[in-house]
Amino acid sequence: MQKLQQILNEGVEKHAWPGAALALLKLGTPPQIAVAGTHTYQSQRLLKETDLFDLASLSKVLVTTTLAAELIIEGSLDLETKIVQILPEFCLPEAPDAVWRRQVSIRHLLAHCSGLPAGFPFYRLPRTRNRDFRQLLCKIALLYSPGSKSIYSDLGIMLLGEIIQVCRQQSLEALAQQRIFQRYGLSQACYNPPLRLRCDCVPTEIRSDLGIPWQGVVHDENARWLGGVAAHAGVFANILDLCCFAESLLAGKGIFGKPGFSEFIHPAGLIPGSSRCLGWDGMGPNSSGGRLLSPTSFGHTGFTGTSLWIDPQRQLAIILLSNAVYPQRKCKEQTFLEFRRSLHERITSEQLYNK
Repeated sequence: MQKLQQILNEGVEKHAWPGAALALLKLGTPPQIAVAGTHTYQSQRLLKETDLFDLASLSKVLVTTTLAAELIIEGSLDLETKIVQILPEFCLPEAPDAVWRRQVSIRHLLAHCSGLPAGFPFYRLPRTRNRDFRQLLCKIALLYSPGSKSIYSDLGIMLLGEIIQVCRQQSLEALAQQRIFQRYGLSQACYNPPLRLRCDCVPTEIRSDLGIPWQGVVHDENARWLGGVAAHAGVFANILDLCCFAESLLAGKGIFGKPGFSEFIHPAGLIPGSSRCLGWDGMGPNSSGGRLLSPTSFGHTGFTGTSLWIDPQRQLAIILLSNAVYPQRKCKEQTFLEFRRSLHERITSEQLYNK
């Protein structure tokens, strides 16, 4: 534990983050948890285990991928199902890319090779009451033939979120609460933290308009534009919540114990050389989990400075939550990315999970 604390303190000293929480979870033993730093570099508020972090794109695997896996494993949806079968508006006859659109499947969305671009600035569009996000999303042009290359895409996961809500006839927020947060013991996880919890939320980037950081309000612009609930971002949770989720994965609880789930955590094999699994990412040469985790490891990151890696061979989870985008997102490029890789390699090489 002392070594973990030392690593996190180094991150503060090197300005990888103002504050961070780290958990090592070895199946069958209590998690080792360390926290370090303060809410901001200027703040005197020490970070606590119970503080909530903006998980950013960890929302993709925590919520959207898990909900999709549930639908597929129970037989309500199929990986080869074409998007137009569920959302006919995705392919209008006059669309210039209609031939490509008719080919896009659920598998393509999960493996980030659907043809959709990485993102789209919805947040620059007017906030009108009668806006139809699904219609806007379905009109975005494809960049390439589905399955021909891989571009990590928020839009593909957003589209998957729309499909899930059509299939379940419930909102994404309700599904997340009932089928994930409550089911797997994530007692504090939520979208849009209530006002009473805002001070327990770790600040992210400083707002250009007010000169204060986003706190308890999602950092991702498109997720904010959508009201804080989105398929690609928006979940807030603390390190204890992520330990519950990781323990459920390692122990094979619920959907994670079904035979069909293994397909989600192995490389999809659609694009040569791609480490992409279905929703999750696998080990690659520039993995955020470093070079020393087992080859079958899988994980994901979040833009704000969060990550979760699962090593099935070691029965180990490494969870890192930080606010590396404070005070500005460009700060991540200076220290954080390389420090995170080295953190995972130090944990693995020194076998800190056994201490």
